Amino acid sequence: MLAVEFETNAKNGMIQIPGKYREMAEGLLKIIILKEEQNPKISSRNKYFNLKKLLNQIHRKNIFQSIDDPVEWQRAIRDEWS
Repeated sequence: MLAVEFETNAKNGMIQIPGKYREMAEGLLKIIILKEEQNPKISSRNKYFNLKKLLNQIHRKNIFQSIDDPVEWQRAIRDEWS
């Protein structure tokens, strides 16, 4: 898959594809829209709540229940790195 990146302004749901990319913009395309966030505080708040939600999910799944000795488990994991 070939990917290009450019910035453009949308008007009435339409975007302008720059001339140098128009030839490749024929046929089936996969479009991903990334929009700059207007308010960074909202973004930080959303990130906080998303992280909190994920940590709660991990807590509910109790993913570390099978670890009897956390220190020994960490040593074993570190040994795998070397």
